[in-house]
Amino acid sequence: MRPLLLHMHVPRSSGSSLHAWFVTALGANGVAQASSPDEVAAATSGGAVPAVVSGHYLHGVHERLGGRDYRYVVLLRDPVERVLSLFRYIRGLPGHSRHADLAGPGMTIPRYYAEGIPGSWARNGMVGQLAGSYSALTPEERLARATAHLLDERTIFGLVDDPHPLLRGAAEILGLAEVPPLARVNRSAQVEPGQAFGGDDADLAAIVEHNRLDIELYRRAQAHLAKPHQPAAIVQLPRTAGRLLRCALGWLR
Repeated sequence: MRPLLLHMHVPRSSGSSLHAWFVTALGANGVAQASSPDEVAAATSGGAVPAVVSGHYLHGVHERLGGRDYRYVVLLRDPVERVLSLFRYIRGLPGHSRHADLAGPGMTIPRYYAEGIPGSWARNGMVGQLAGSYSALTPEERLARATAHLLDERTIFGLVDDPHPLLRGAAEILGLAEVPPLARVNRSAQVEPGQAFGGDDADLAAIVEHNRLDIELYRRAQAHLAKPHQPAAIVQLPRTAGRLLRCALGWLR
């Protein structure tokens, strides 16, 4: 029996595109959606079991599979770009539960953080999702656990900037003769330069300050994926974090 693929959908990290990729390859009956351990258990019990279970759940749902073999499938995105995309997405979606937090007059990204408005999505969300907890552990423990889960042999992961190794790995497990292309879906509406919410250096600095664990996890992911090709020492910083570092070095000159 092939391992069950647990597509852990990291918000604003091409997860909808990857879900659509699975549906294209397997058909709608081959992919189930779930958002909690109970829903994962329900989707994988009974008669016909899907090949993929996709959703915004935390790491650990495999414990509800009754011993069945599995692989987590995770796409990661530059953390600062991801959180900025989330701010814009939620602000532009009136039906979102956090829309009111961002739609008020004078709201900015630095103000959002300064006022302590709740939201794990804006504070090291990738580490929390991979660690299986957003708050139950110390930051160091969450980062260590997220790293261990990411690099585990039962996790297939890739980067939004280069998803093809992940797609090849998933296609091999699913027994696909060819690797379908990854279509981009659920993209934020294009806006004119200067009209998007947030994005200046103050916004990026605030996001960096509150997502340092995610930035470090992403750096480790890059280094791991780069091992066959180049020394980890020359792996690039996430683009937006690198931009802020260059600015800081400029100020010091």
